[in-house]
Amino acid sequence: MKSLLHDYAEACKDIAVGAKERPGKAALYLSVITGAVLCGSNAPSDDSFHCSMLDAAGTLLLLSPWTRNGKSDRHTQRLIDLDNQGRLHHANLVFLSVMYESPHDPACDVYHARCPHLEPRWVDFPGRVLDVGFLGRWWVLRSRMKDFDVNDEEFAHLPPDMRTISWRDLHSQENEKLYVSKFLPVVMPEEQLD
Repeated sequence: MKSLLHDYAEACKDIAVGAKERPGKAALYLSVITGAVLCGSNAPSDDSFHCSMLDAAGTLLLLSPWTRNGKSDRHTQRLIDLDNQGRLHHANLVFLSVMYESPHDPACDVYHARCPHLEPRWVDFPGRVLDVGFLGRWWVLRSRMKDFDVNDEEFAHLPPDMRTISWRDLHSQENEKLYVSKFLPVVMPEEQLD
């Protein structure tokens, strides 16, 4: 035990001497290790995904079907359907988490689900990934829920130049003048007063 403690003391002494000789390299190693520990400790869990998924579904449920974003609604409904079918699975990859789709429920006992020759190949795995969790967030679900209350199909009948609005359209000088003019008192000419 004494020799083991002596070896650890020598190793720590060597680390301290090496850090003094090359502080840049030591800082780089320390930052990489700290980042890895931070990412590993903040990898979201399966429960976190289910909470995020149900929160997104509840948020969309509060909106009228005519104002919901179609992409957000379809993605959330697909996730809920896969979860109800038992085909939604979680994998913790130390630094990040992945939610992926499997072709069958693990409790399914049909031939296609149990035959090892019909299992999906690892090459096809990236196509089955539904969401990536990193630093406590589920990034794909978050990006799909962006502008969840804007229905793009509602504006499909407009001409192409009117489908998008630029910053200049919203903050033009003419708009500002009209906005200010609505607070000015109304002045009527003498002819209209009689």
